[in-house]
Amino acid sequence: MGTQRNENKRCTFQDLLSWDDNSRYEIFDGVPIMLSTPTTKHQGIISYLTTEFNIFFKGQTCRVFPSPFTIRLSEADDYDYADNVFEPDISIVCNKNQLDQHGCKGAPNLIVEVLSPSTSRNDRVKKYNTYQRFGVYEYWIIDPLNETVEIYILDNGTYKRWNAFGREDTISSGQFESFEIKAEDMFSYSE
Repeated sequence: MGTQRNENKRCTFQDLLSWDDNSRYEIFDGVPIMLSTPTTKHQGIISYLTTEFNIFFKGQTCRVFPSPFTIRLSEADDYDYADNVFEPDISIVCNKNQLDQHGCKGAPNLIVEVLSPSTSRNDRVKKYNTYQRFGVYEYWIIDPLNETVEIYILDNGTYKRWNAFGREDTISSGQFESFEIKAEDMFSYSE
């Protein structure tokens, strides 16, 4: 039998596993944040991108995981008690040793977050800073409302905007150089 959340306690991944309220949470520096229900457009973008990434990585070592898929980030590499736990919209993990029954231990190679009105600030500020701090090499922020994609790449531990794309552009990756998709196809798929 699970336990209820204690609002005043600094939370870790072990706490999250024990909660029985059937809600989904992420943990930012020990503070739980309940996840919202995504829109159809949000899920359409994730579905399209997941398919395209899976086609691209077929036969390679990188694996594509859409949400819900947990990543645990820990300064001490103690992933069972990580106090930064997220469910990115898409995670790409190229090192199979990072995977366990609960998800990914440490930073994936690439993370995609699709903005929604309720999560935009978290994705642009909190997650941006946390992913940067823990070494997520490539971070995509997709804005379905404005139909833009911003891609950030780590450069000496700091994110630099590598590129930005609009609906008319062909989106490419900073680290997977031959990966390309038409932004219009992705945004149209979700309409």
